[in-house]
Amino acid sequence: MFENAVKNKINLSGNNKKSDFHIAFGISKTFTYPVGVLITSILENNKDMKINFHIIVDDKIEDKELNRFKELVEFYDTDIIIYEIDNSEFLNLDDREFTIATYYRFAIPYQLKDLTDKYLYIDADMIAIRDLKDYLNINIENKIAAVVDDFTLDKVGNPILLAEDKKYFNAGMMYINLNLWMKEQVSEKSVSILREVNLDPKQKIKYGYEFRCFDQDALNIVLKNKVKYIEPKYNFLANISLKHNKNLQNVPMDTIFIHYHGFNKPWHEWCFHPLARYFRDYKEISPWKNEPWDKCPTKYRQMRLYAKFYIKNGNFIKAMYWIIRSILKKYKK
Repeated sequence: MFENAVKNKINLSGNNKKSDFHIAFGISKTFTYPVGVLITSILENNKDMKINFHIIVDDKIEDKELNRFKELVEFYDTDIIIYEIDNSEFLNLDDREFTIATYYRFAIPYQLKDLTDKYLYIDADMIAIRDLKDYLNINIENKIAAVVDDFTLDKVGNPILLAEDKKYFNAGMMYINLNLWMKEQVSEKSVSILREVNLDPKQKIKYGYEFRCFDQDALNIVLKNKVKYIEPKYNFLANISLKHNKNLQNVPMDTIFIHYHGFNKPWHEWCFHPLARYFRDYKEISPWKNEPWDKCPTKYRQMRLYAKFYIKNGNFIKAMYWIIRSILKKYKK
């Protein structure tokens, strides 16, 4: 199903030493800037590890961006492999709230199966603030993946995990046992469920999910009782909307990845949250240091946030413009 999903591969290699760790991402080509800063943060915190990065992308990356990735390869002596994907396998899957790149995680195992038996999948809206050595001690020999509970935070920023009988993981970080993933046909089963509920929304009742998180819901169905739950430090979920977490100033000391999982991102011009500083600090030492802040929201919730940004700055005309744009986007068929 996904064996031939990649139409072109670009290998940006360092000295080709044996890799200690493989990390994979699925992005649209407009996301090279955030994923580049993320890779910078990982490399800065893991200078004694040999890491191979695999970027699945929806289109040809601009030469300017390729050159920036080459800077990382040369400076940190790492390997970055870019896979340009054929989107035909993902046509007609719901992408109203997320880009179609969220489904690329299903094609990744077929590209890595001859390279490694374990790899880390992470969303591109994350930042690393510690080394990854703890991953090497996670035993997933009998589990398809190691994952973290989808959780909320208390008033001082500590995770409140879901009840034991209602386990539900966040798919933005999965440390994957590749052989078991392939054996259990996780990609195929997940996409099959997604196509089923897209074709007939009434089927959602059968699975007991609303499919607001699409691929994440499908993965929770397919991988139920087949994953290992690990500590929140591996995927610290931080919604950096001031409305929800205005008092969240810091993250726990043992945090490895901060996951900016809401609709507000640290590279958005309208983001004022203090946790954005982690991303912005690594941006300043990355090849993307001169990249301007994002001023072009594409989802209706982002447009509403931008409207609030302009209200805060007293520009009510532009605020009204983005409110109208958000309404048109939300109800556009």
